[in-house]
Amino acid sequence: MDTSLLTTGSDAGNVKWQKPEKVAGWIFLAGLVGTGVYFWGQIVPFLVDMVFDTVKLGVGLGALFVLIMLVTSKRIKAGLWYAGQRVFRTAAGIFVETDPIGIMQDYIRNTEQEAKKMDGEVAHVEGAHELVKRKMEGNKQQMREYLSLAASAQRQGEKDAAEQYASRAAQLEDYNARLQPMLTTTANVSLVMRQILKAALRQIDNSKFKVNLLKDEYELVKRTSSGMRAAMNILRGDPDKKYFFDLATDRVAQDMAQKLGQIKQAMRYSQAFVKEMDIQNGVMSQKGQQLLERYQKGDFNALLDEKTPAATPRTVAQASNDAFGKLLD
Repeated sequence: MDTSLLTTGSDAGNVKWQKPEKVAGWIFLAGLVGTGVYFWGQIVPFLVDMVFDTVKLGVGLGALFVLIMLVTSKRIKAGLWYAGQRVFRTAAGIFVETDPIGIMQDYIRNTEQEAKKMDGEVAHVEGAHELVKRKMEGNKQQMREYLSLAASAQRQGEKDAAEQYASRAAQLEDYNARLQPMLTTTANVSLVMRQILKAALRQIDNSKFKVNLLKDEYELVKRTSSGMRAAMNILRGDPDKKYFFDLATDRVAQDMAQKLGQIKQAMRYSQAFVKEMDIQNGVMSQKGQQLLERYQKGDFNALLDEKTPAATPRTVAQASNDAFGKLLD
């Protein structure tokens, strides 16, 4: 009795696992995995170093290529020069106004600020003039009072008091005499400063008018120049793009010439083929006419009764060779 049919699936699996080649295979696989894990710590640093060295090599080659292009290519050097100028001009524009119209407008704004400061200074000078004037008027009023007191004291026989009041009046008179040049100076200075301020304000208004007019003219000229530049680009064209345009035109012309040559060659071949076919058709037509004439004369039956020679192996081989030779021809 066959007992293999009585074994369950689990028992059959255990029998398979107990085979010595299976166990050896799993031991070998575990050894490979352990060896890979052991050497992985040595392979990873090597791979990392190789990747970084490759990146460094690429960066170095790129830098070397850029240096070579900078040394040899005039267009790249010119482009970098203009790009550097653009960058520095933009950086300078952050701190300093580089637009000519903006420079003039800044000058006008600064002049207006200076005019406002001058107006304040004129007000201070006029205030000083008014202060000196009031001081002198006060001194004159005080001097009249001292002189009145001195006269009254002299009438009463108080000589010392009269001299004292008279001396004070004399001091005030000397004080006013010293303030008089200052009063005149402040009056003249305020007058001159007012005239200068008026002239400056008039000049600022004229400058504003000129700058606004120049700004409008400049904008109009820039727009006109932009349009003319576009027109000149159409007429002259970009030199680089024009060069590639000429190359493309030459390429198209060469391609067209080559294709036209191919078309002409194909037409010559077709003409030769058509002529050959016409000749063959003419020959076949002539043979057909001859057969028709023979048929009409009654010779066609004798032609049909002609027996063809029996085929031999030699003739068959010769016919095959002739057929293949015609194919090759």
